[in-house]
Amino acid sequence: MRVNWENKLEESLVSDFYNEQSDVIRDEGFEDTLAFGTAGIRGLLGLGPGRLNAFTVRKVAAGLANYLKEHKANSKVVIHFDTRFLSEEFAHEIAAILAENGVHTIVGDRYRSTPELSFAVRYLNADAGVMITASHNPKEYNGIKVYGADGGQLLPEASEMLSSYINQIENPLELDGGDFETGLNKGLITYLASDVSKAYRDSVEALVKNIPSQKDKVVLTSLHGTSLPLLSEILDDLGYRNYVIEEEQSKPDGSFPTVAYANPEEEQAFDYSLRLANKENAQLILATDPDADRFGMIERYENGEYRYFNGNEIGLILLKLRYENIKSKNKNTPLYMVKSIVSSAASDRLAQALEIENNTVLTGFKYISEILQNKENSEDELVLGYEESHGYLAAPFSRDKDAIQMIPLVVKYKNQLTEKGMNFQDLLTEIYKVTGIYKDCTISPKFEGLTGRQKMDDLLEDFRNNSPNEICGLKVKRVEDYQTCLITDIDSGEQSATVLPKANLIRFIFEEGFIALRPSGTEPKIKVYFSLNVGDLNKVVTEFKSTYLS
Repeated sequence: MRVNWENKLEESLVSDFYNEQSDVIRDEGFEDTLAFGTAGIRGLLGLGPGRLNAFTVRKVAAGLANYLKEHKANSKVVIHFDTRFLSEEFAHEIAAILAENGVHTIVGDRYRSTPELSFAVRYLNADAGVMITASHNPKEYNGIKVYGADGGQLLPEASEMLSSYINQIENPLELDGGDFETGLNKGLITYLASDVSKAYRDSVEALVKNIPSQKDKVVLTSLHGTSLPLLSEILDDLGYRNYVIEEEQSKPDGSFPTVAYANPEEEQAFDYSLRLANKENAQLILATDPDADRFGMIERYENGEYRYFNGNEIGLILLKLRYENIKSKNKNTPLYMVKSIVSSAASDRLAQALEIENNTVLTGFKYISEILQNKENSEDELVLGYEESHGYLAAPFSRDKDAIQMIPLVVKYKNQLTEKGMNFQDLLTEIYKVTGIYKDCTISPKFEGLTGRQKMDDLLEDFRNNSPNEICGLKVKRVEDYQTCLITDIDSGEQSATVLPKANLIRFIFEEGFIALRPSGTEPKIKVYFSLNVGDLNKVVTEFKSTYLS
């Protein structure tokens, strides 16, 4: 089998990557098969059925074409791509196969963000959307995310159905790749019209409305991704000119040359922009990841010191300020929020204090999108949808995390606070007076290699089958196991059913908050979430690592 793949190395689009890989990395590409899961497909660029290349991309495209033909005649699909290596080429591969199967495909003429794709699916009344991105993963990765007609990523049932169509294709080497230019000539492939981008910009600007003050200088960086120049154009339209761009770090470049990881969840991603902020005496730094669905921020103070905010802290700040801005205009609007089950316990307390309907969902923004879809015709207004991993949404015109719509709001809110003689840190202190001082962090131990998945499963099963009554000196009140769909009260032993769908997730609930564990949906690692009102969270995390992960 391997020789058949290597005979087609040049056609694979990944010859440069394959030729530079070690023998071990090469071998692994032939020892496994990429699976289309609930988060789509994400993997290393390389040769073989276990890597992303022209052939495995065609396999996904052919499966999607068959899935669409089975469910609706004359389907329409929108495809966008980010700035990663081969993103545009993969987009064209998918478009060519869809067109060959009679699917009308609308492709971006340049890189665009994930939230723009989500918006375009809804705006164009498309049946599906495809985003070529690996979000904030290292440069050696790329991926494919598939969206439904509602603009949200596919929910498990639809995702499993699509996966079954993809898996019916046994040998992707035998697939005819189709021809992009032929699809264009036949009118089955068209480029995205400019009115779609304008409509998205108009929606963002209508959400923000105006930024009346320009006291705070802002530094923007796209981390070599898709958010610029769109963000600067939106700020210009809103009349906000007090910003500078970290130019070297905002050149679209799939090698991400100025960062180890193009991930605004990592403070080190702000090294370049912080240097510029010091030079420009800026008060706020905002960074987006390559596909501009996530963002991170640093607040800088007059004495030159600065404060990096984690994803939960940003969520609390946005929840409070968005609530105040909505209430200042309409005091009687029923309000709701949606958050993931691993987001800070403080958000539950803040929502309760603000009398906001609180919807908790499994991890994955598609579940937040599902709530938005269910509430589409209600009078309730969304305050915030958020995940602790720096993903936020204030208005549901897009149905995925949307850093493009959030950043102008953050700039507006920062200036509002400055007018009051406050900053984000001051506001967070005020919030903690209401919620208690919860400390949040996430650790992600990796389990590399072919045996990694089994080791991860064994660790979770051990927690599941030998549930401790105490963890790191904290007394467990109850255990929420979303794999068995059972909640167990430790003191009474009584069990009740979970209300969320089945998932490989365990939460240990304490008086002080929670610790949750789940496998990553895209990488070989377990994610452990800590949200605790304790004096020394680092001590708890260190003890957890030594007890359970050493």
